[in-house]
Amino acid sequence: MPRAKESSIMLGADGPESLRDRRIDRSFRCVGCGYDLQGLEAMGVCPECGMSIRRSIRETIDPTVHSLPEIKSPATVAKGLRLFAWGMSVSVLGLIAGGVLQHQPLEWNDVFPFQPDTWPRSVRNMIAVGNVLFLVGILAACTTIVGLVWMRPLAVSQRTTRSARMLVRLFIGCGLWTIGLLLLFDRLPGTSFEVLASKALETRNKEVVIDTIMNRFLLELLPLVGGCIVLLGIRSFFGELGRRSREFRTATSKRQKVIDVLVAMGIWVVGALLQLIGAIERQSALVTLGTVVRFISGLLVVIGIVYLMMNLLWIARALASPPPRLTSLLTAAGRPGPSD
Repeated sequence: MPRAKESSIMLGADGPESLRDRRIDRSFRCVGCGYDLQGLEAMGVCPECGMSIRRSIRETIDPTVHSLPEIKSPATVAKGLRLFAWGMSVSVLGLIAGGVLQHQPLEWNDVFPFQPDTWPRSVRNMIAVGNVLFLVGILAACTTIVGLVWMRPLAVSQRTTRSARMLVRLFIGCGLWTIGLLLLFDRLPGTSFEVLASKALETRNKEVVIDTIMNRFLLELLPLVGGCIVLLGIRSFFGELGRRSREFRTATSKRQKVIDVLVAMGIWVVGALLQLIGAIERQSALVTLGTVVRFISGLLVVIGIVYLMMNLLWIARALASPPPRLTSLLTAAGRPGPSD
């Protein structure tokens, strides 16, 4: 079947432009195969794959971006955003992997947490690896603060008040998150909720275990609160800068809602409370239920955070490499003619 005739008029950031009798005036890659289309007719086709050059232009330019307020030092902001996204991702993964290896080996080997002299060498080795991973998570959390420092130009760009509040919220959240991780790191191995709750069901030293569980619960609230503040800051960030990424604007299945992650974190707290109540009342069913709830909700939180960080990287890529204006792609021409 013959190809449908395409219109020679395209809407750019500076208004409608005619593509008729105009050529690509700069290095410009075909979106289908990557062939350099410089010098070719804008209404022609790619000589490599046959894709319409007009389609490549349409999928590359983004008039919406050029209608938004200018950001100062977008490359620096993009660099800071990448560092923040990767730092937060590594921090969360380090917290989870390190926390598991710091505490669960005692449960797996049926070792009492308050008697380190009795721990076998294999348990000590796993705890050492867990300590290293947890430290990596703490260092990664520190890099998020560095990333936010690089994003300071946002405070004097766009709507200054909203951008400044957003950055302050992220700074506070990352600070609480980092401090919370430092406090959690300085705990006796084996004092996680899962280990302590199960030990409270079988040990005679119930009071000691319960006190430790309470302390652990209060300690885990600090990074949890910090994480919630960070998520609220990310939500504001999406509102401020999400429109600058076509990928973010048009994504459906891969665009994560912050509220979903916050709900999963709330369910995680409910699971911790179930474990705490079960340990105090010596109800193994509640402890088991709380463990399952925490595991499932924690998994959902991790998946949500991975998607959130991916969304942030989309925006960072758009800031680092903003789409060109239509007029900058084409050779000069007169007024656009009527649509074909």
